[in-house]
Amino acid sequence: MRFHWERSSRLPRPPWWAAALVGCWLLLVLGGVLLERRGAPTVETCLFHRLSGHPCPTCGSTRVVMAFTHRDWTGALRLNPLVALGLGLVFLWLLTRLATGRTLHLTASLRERGALLAVGVTLLLANWIWVLQTQT
Repeated sequence: MRFHWERSSRLPRPPWWAAALVGCWLLLVLGGVLLERRGAPTVETCLFHRLSGHPCPTCGSTRVVMAFTHRDWTGALRLNPLVALGLGLVFLWLLTRLATGRTLHLTASLRERGALLAVGVTLLLANWIWVLQTQT
């Protein structure tokens, strides 16, 4: 496994579908916040939670973002540790890219990719157990 810095444009160009998905999610969250402030019931943004009654592995993501906007770092970690750490790392990556015009790349063999996938799935399952214990 090898990490290396590569020159890149300062502003990343996400795929149009990813930008549209994030934009729709932000509009949904903004609409929910505005409705809640007017006395409406809380808007349920997680389809898995709505259908099953149990939180999904990323449940609490909206609340994590809201906690970050209020500078409640420990609250964000308590809600969903994996999402909070992931958003923090993405923020640092983006800040580094904007400041330096470089981005960190990972080169890994097929075996190392398999190990990284196994670690990722393990972290996701551990996070889901945390979410199930704290958000039910």
